[in-house]
Amino acid sequence: MATIATARTIVVRARAPGASIASSDRGVATPARGVVRPNIVDAATRQHHQQSRSGGGSRRRARAVVVASSSSSSSSSSEDDAPTRREAVAAALAAIALATGGGAVAPSVARADSFAADIEADLPPPPPPRVLVVGATGQTGSLVVRELKKRGDDIAVVAAVRSEEKAAKMGVDGGNVSLLGGFDVTADASTLAAAMTGIDKVIVCTGFVPGNPFKMSAAAHSVDNEGVIHLVDAAKAAGVKRLVLVSSILTDGRAMGAEGSPGFKITNAFGGVLDEKLVGEKYLQGSGLEYVIVRPAGLRADPPKTPLVVTPGNVMASGEISRELVAAFMSAAAFSSSAKNKIYEIAEEGTFAPGYSPDGVEKFIVGDDRSKWFKQ
Repeated sequence: MATIATARTIVVRARAPGASIASSDRGVATPARGVVRPNIVDAATRQHHQQSRSGGGSRRRARAVVVASSSSSSSSSSEDDAPTRREAVAAALAAIALATGGGAVAPSVARADSFAADIEADLPPPPPPRVLVVGATGQTGSLVVRELKKRGDDIAVVAAVRSEEKAAKMGVDGGNVSLLGGFDVTADASTLAAAMTGIDKVIVCTGFVPGNPFKMSAAAHSVDNEGVIHLVDAAKAAGVKRLVLVSSILTDGRAMGAEGSPGFKITNAFGGVLDEKLVGEKYLQGSGLEYVIVRPAGLRADPPKTPLVVTPGNVMASGEISRELVAAFMSAAAFSSSAKNKIYEIAEEGTFAPGYSPDGVEKFIVGDDRSKWFKQ
């Protein structure tokens, strides 16, 4: 007859990130990126059934082997819904009771979570989630890195930059931040995917910078259209769990009937950038990759002056916002379960042009209360 002590014979294996794991006997080989659900190996129980059929009267104790996996996304910093190691162990304990038909092991099922906690306490802590910031030396990207630094060792930040020397001079690295040099969104997806190996979340802060008027269209197409497509394909191939993309209000201005607004005409005059951004957005939305699209109003370099306003997509046609506030919003969006697969438009209260303030703007004012940021 199985006893409570049987539960403590459970073997828990925690694999390192990037490894593949295969359990013995009826175990199932599992890719390194996923969280392995409990796999019960019940050789002794099979012997019991064989003996029962042949007239054997003694019930053999069930032996369980639990394969528990911790991917980097299982840190408490993340709001992912993957099962925890404790849940895996508790499920295995319940399986013991089922395999043995209850009996003396039943009390251990009621205390499964307690046993699982004891076992989990003996395991090394899971690695923190790794967040890749693309465009980390840009005006917004560098602020995103600074915002993520505040989380300390809860996450590992990888600053993707074209020039490591420039990034080092700017002080982008240090603390929980490492540099990934030579990263260019115009590279092919396979090259970018190799660089994203082991990354859990990607925050994209790139956008073309207007320059030569004869080359703006090509630049906007290369960065905001094809560049985003490359990043999306690379993220999917690398097993990234979420991609947060910075875009712009009025990106879908034609659909909202705002193509005649001053904001759309002026912004899109720079290489048709809004039309190019829309292609990138649509590709991300149809990719199957979990996403958050953030569309800020006109960007300012100074600190925030008025409360934050957050609306769904295709609402704002004007406005301004501090880059610091954009960085804080994007950093939070990477970890909010409420933000999954949504589009947000953000601006500061009181910055909307006359005649272009969102209808009922008062209901969209959220200010500093981050619990309200992603409720739209």
